Order: sequence, then structure tokens, then C-alpha cells
Amino acid sequence: MTSLPWTEKHRPSKVSEIVGNKEAVFEFLNWVEGWLKKRPAKKAVMLYGPAGVGKTSLIHAFARENGWEVIEMNASDFRTKDNLERVVGAASSQASITMAKNKIILVDEVDGIDTRQDAGAVSALVQIIDETMVPVVLVANDPWNPRLAPLREKSLLIQFRRIPKPSIAAHLRKIAMAEKLRLSEEVIKSVADSSGGDLRSAINDLQLLAAAGGVSMEPGFRDRRVEVFEALARVYHSKSYSDAVEALGGLDMDPADFFTWVLDNAPEQLSPQDLVEALENLSKADLFLQRINATQSWHLLRYAIPLMTAGVAVSRKHPTGKFVRFSFPSRVRYLGQTRAERELIERVCTKIGSSLHMSRKKARTEMLPFIKVLMTEGGEGLVKFFGFTEEEAAFLRGGEAGRRRRRASG
Repeated sequence: MTSLPWTEKHRPSKVSEIVGNKEAVFEFLNWVEGWLKKRPAKKAVMLYGPAGVGKTSLIHAFARENGWEVIEMNASDFRTKDNLERVVGAASSQASITMAKNKIILVDEVDGIDTRQDAGAVSALVQIIDETMVPVVLVANDPWNPRLAPLREKSLLIQFRRIPKPSIAAHLRKIAMAEKLRLSEEVIKSVADSSGGDLRSAINDLQLLAAAGGVSMEPGFRDRRVEVFEALARVYHSKSYSDAVEALGGLDMDPADFFTWVLDNAPEQLSPQDLVEALENLSKADLFLQRINATQSWHLLRYAIPLMTAGVAVSRKHPTGKFVRFSFPSRVRYLGQTRAERELIERVCTKIGSSLHMSRKKARTEMLPFIKVLMTEGGEGLVKFFGFTEEEAAFLRGGEAGRRRRRASG
């Protein structure tokens, strides 16, 4: 199995391969046709809707299929007036440097603009749209923020909706077949059901499931009270995905608190070779929990809980040879990262974001934990794809080089 993220490996190369949202795709194609006839209804289009439903993929698929050049930037990375004018403004008036037939400007995460910190960014985009000679595509999850009103007025709004579960399941079957992955129909449906209409998350879950050996994946939570030590026992000794996830279902404890219990007990409960994989899954769960705390997006618990429970359970492949009691978590946790490590993470996320056409922020929260999981298997393909240095690769693998750097910096 390749270590390349399946969301990238199986990215649509044609518009016809976009899953779901056929009406939105049709509207977009009509808008582009207006540009080709030199009579666009609006010079810009705003594609909006939840994450993982194909908004950005549509643009890249259209460009690849038709030989267009995509000039892409992320509003949350380049959101000052000067940066927007330098990158987008120049692209909107210059000929393609790749000899492509046409070009299209893609500005992702426009709802990430903060008018308090990014003074002039919205007005700069409005001016660029007024003066552009090429199509401009804005992508947003939430287009109704008052600060985006000027952009809405300049744009044709096209809504993308969550992808129906049967459509997600059908696409997962194609990927499973391409990857020679043998999974039951029940497992495929379970992954689709838990996706919440987010195809990208479903594909990530499928790859994580494949990496775990295709263990059973059945939804459901316990409805009876259990003590925290019993819940920990289920996490660390479960033989199936569903049994591990159920450990938290009847526990009267905040998921973030239970996460601390799981994390602090991991070094004693797992063998060294299994601990690496468990910590990678826990790190991804931690990122989801942080986002929940910052944005109150409680629906993200459906990602955090399986990672902090089943993600630990499936990592246990080697017995420790001894019985170790569970212990109360230490208070000395979550100390701030060193400056050197933060800089290293920023470099890694910049490379991930550039290669996968997303912001550093999105790369860190959505892709970095997943890539770290894949890197535990070697990840030579990922190193080449993203252009990681030896130091960056060692950090992602959790290897000795990364630990030496952290000790030296601390």
C-alpha cells in the first residue's frame, strides 16, 4: 500500500469524477462558459459549503481536463492587502507563464479573513475582481459572515451540499478495489455513515482503516456507566474498532479529560514499537479536540473519539509481557512546544499545504496528523512527494533525530 494520502492519489482528474453536487457543478460550468464567450454574468464565483464536498477539487479537475493553469492562494495565508494584490492582482492581468490555454484564479478559505487583523484584504479582493481579465473563484465554508458582503455582491454564489452517504459508499468501493483492499459491505457503509457527508474525511478514514489491517468498524456506543479504569482497559485491550469506541460511550467524563488518561497511560501500556502508532493517532485526536475547544464545533467529536480510542486499540500488536496498572494522569502535560520545534512544524505544514493546495492551518489540523501516521511505515513516497528534508522526515516519524532536536532546543 502506497504511503501517498489517498485523498491526493485518488483526486478527480475530470469534472465527471466529482462525487455529488451535480447541480453545483453544472452551474460552475455554465459560469465558465460565460467567460469563454466574454460575457460572464459575474467575474467571480463563490463556491460555498461544508468541508470535504469537492469545491476545490472541482477547480483542479476542470483545469487538468481542459489544460488551464490554476493560480491558487489561500486567504488565511496571504490575507493582507499587499499580499493579495501582489499574488492575485498580478495573476489577474498577466498571461499564463505555463503556456496553458487559459488560467483561473482560486482563492481558498476567504471566510478565514479577519477584518480586524487583515485590514484592506476584502476591499483588495473586490478591486481585483473588478479589474480581472480571467475567472476568479472564491471558496468558503461560511459565506454569510457580514465581512464578506462586498465579495458576495461581486460573485455568483454556488452552494455545495454534503454528499449523500450512498454516493460516498460507492466511491469508497472504487478506491478499495483500486487499492486491492478487501472490506465487507458493512464496513464500507459504516465508514460512509460516520463521514457526515464529508468525502475527504471518509477517504482518510478508509486509508487509516486499511493501515490498521481492516479491523471491524461498527458504530454504536455503550449506554451503561463504566468506571474510567474499565474504559481504559477496553481501549488498550479491545480486539475490534467498535469495542474500543464504545469504551467512552457510557463514561461520565469529558472526552478531553479522558484523552489525558489515555495519553498518560500509553507509555506503560504499550510496547515501544506500538507506542509510536498510538501517539500519532492521539496527536490527531488532540488537534480535533483543540479545534472543538476553539470553535465549539462539537460535530468533530465523531473524528476525535475514534482516534483516541480505536486508534490506540488497533496500534497494539505486540504484548508487553507484563501487567501494569493504570494510573492517574500527570499534571505536567501539554507544555508549550519549543520555538525550534514550532519552526520545524511550520516548514513541514508549508510544504504539505503547497503540495495539497491548502493553507498551512488546514495542513496542520487536517493533514499533518494523518501524514505522521503514514510516516510510521517508512513514508519514502511521502518524503519525495512533499520534498521533506531528512530532519523533517525524522520528526514526522517520531525518530531519534526529532527527539534529539527537541532535547537540544529545550
